[in-house]
Amino acid sequence: MSSAVFTIRTSVAAVHSVGLLTGQRQQAAHAAGQHHGNNASATWTIVQAFSTKDPKGNPPVSGWQLPHGIRDGLTGALPMQALLQQVANRLHAVEDQLTVRTQIAAAVAVMSIVLVGTLAAGAALISYRNTAALVENSLTGTASTASGRLDRFMATRQQEMKLFAEMQPMQTQWQGDPAALRSSLEGLQRSFSEFAWIGFADVNGTVVAATGGLLQGKSVAARPWFKQGLERDAVGDVHEAVLLSSLLTQRANREPYRFVDIAIPVRDTNGDLLGVLGGHLNWDWASNLIKDVEANDGNAEATLSILSKGGMVLLGAQKETIRYGGDELARIVKAGAGTFRETENGQQMLTAFHVGKGHRDYQGLNWIVTASQPASVALAAAISSAQMILAIGAATAILALSLAVLVSRRIAAPIIAFTREADRIGRAHGPTMLARQRGSAEVVQLSRALRSLLRRIGLAEERTKEAELRATENAIQLQEDMLKLRQLADTDFMTGLMNRRPFLAIADDAVAYCRRYKRNMATLMIDIDHFKKINDTHGHAAGDDAIKRVAEIVSQSIRTTDKAARFGGEEFVVLLREIDQETAVLLADRIRTSIEAARVTHGNVALPITVSVGLALFDESDRDVQDVIERADQGLYVAKTSGRNRTFLMPAEDERAARAA
Repeated sequence: MSSAVFTIRTSVAAVHSVGLLTGQRQQAAHAAGQHHGNNASATWTIVQAFSTKDPKGNPPVSGWQLPHGIRDGLTGALPMQALLQQVANRLHAVEDQLTVRTQIAAAVAVMSIVLVGTLAAGAALISYRNTAALVENSLTGTASTASGRLDRFMATRQQEMKLFAEMQPMQTQWQGDPAALRSSLEGLQRSFSEFAWIGFADVNGTVVAATGGLLQGKSVAARPWFKQGLERDAVGDVHEAVLLSSLLTQRANREPYRFVDIAIPVRDTNGDLLGVLGGHLNWDWASNLIKDVEANDGNAEATLSILSKGGMVLLGAQKETIRYGGDELARIVKAGAGTFRETENGQQMLTAFHVGKGHRDYQGLNWIVTASQPASVALAAAISSAQMILAIGAATAILALSLAVLVSRRIAAPIIAFTREADRIGRAHGPTMLARQRGSAEVVQLSRALRSLLRRIGLAEERTKEAELRATENAIQLQEDMLKLRQLADTDFMTGLMNRRPFLAIADDAVAYCRRYKRNMATLMIDIDHFKKINDTHGHAAGDDAIKRVAEIVSQSIRTTDKAARFGGEEFVVLLREIDQETAVLLADRIRTSIEAARVTHGNVALPITVSVGLALFDESDRDVQDVIERADQGLYVAKTSGRNRTFLMPAEDERAARAA
């Protein structure tokens, strides 16, 4: 039942959108004929059938309404069979009233759009998801590769230390000549250059021998690695050098040494504890490993970091800061590996992670390796494939629509030719009456309508002119209203200054002019000092009064060719045309001192107000006005941080140097 009703409503909407075949003039004449009481049955349409009163004289509820019998059937008043019969009759009536061209074009258009659109959207979605999954798996593989190499490296170093401690030739040296033991330790260090220090401490914690003689004779009894090494094979997490910090050669970048400790208990042939063999791995090896993975993983955009099990960055951007914590860190540790999206410095990033679990005898330190890549880069292939499929779908739909239009035009060509001939009526040397035509329901209906049109053309022309006059008046009024709305949209409601959008448009034109004709231009960034304090102390109404007063002083201080805008909150921007540096500085300082000397009152309270001003002049190296504004904003920042209530000129050279760096 609902399907039949929906079909009726869809068909009626199609008739309404097509209108009468002879255009607006025939519609006007048809309305005039009804006004004079012509036979309504001659021009009865499906629109009248659904919009006239019902048999009881009740008006329709809305512009479109089913006949009274169908309404009764829908409410259960008529049997189902009678209701279906009436629906079928109405469908046949609708079909008789629709042109063949309209039916073919509409049917093919709807089917093409629905079918092709659904297939294209589904294929694009599947392609996007599959491609995105491949990208995520690749990124996860990069993080897993780096994590596995870290664990294998640590496992190998631990195994090397353990084998060295258990070597039979070393049994005579642990308690023998310290010089010989030191020589053996230095040989081990030469074999494995990642060790910054290797030493042997007796059970009391005194270093008996060590590479380079460092800490020899010193006590390491308080160091965690020694305490743990007395009990078991131990590996300590990354830490800065403590005892060795002053003994090792200072680095060129003056960064402190960071070590990973490995401690192995040393026992004699009877199993008695002799001491602890300790080694400090220089953390630089991890940096080199990460660089190698980044360079060889096939994805140059991926950035790797190493985090401790507590979420602190051990290696990578923002080192020694907590990157993840709480529930987020717990989810990462529990999952072990995976991907997620995060925002970093305002940019969407796709991040893969892998938690190290150790390798063989090495139990692992649960280091978390992350591989991050901008989502726009990582998912570019997925987005591109989806867009390509959607574009193909759109092209296919357009092609289907074009074919539908061509087929419908060919079928309806006789009717269209007849309509064009009818359009010549009333023109110079044109016919005054059309002969009756036959051939199809459309042709017969059009012939009747046009013959009736010729008899009502006079009144229709008059009504058309009146309608055109009213439309012209409405168009003029609409144009005036649009102009007012644009002025309201381009103006800050509180201060009367321009807002950001029109100001940037004018500023872009000014930059283009200055660049073309080698002229000067400057930009001021003005910000009210301690504005939050004004709001917090005296209320937002007082803050509004301060903003209005500053805007008034700025407007009065500049020329008519200059432009001022409120960028939001307590921040203002001023564009100064045809001005040199000295004049711009004088003007900026005059504005600042005028505001400082101005009296701003809110109720009975006088509000002291000062502003900080950042100044920047246009430079040939500026790409657009945003560069000038950004430089002025940097000057504002300097003015703020250097004491407020002052003007600071930000030279273009500083920004170029920063951009080059």
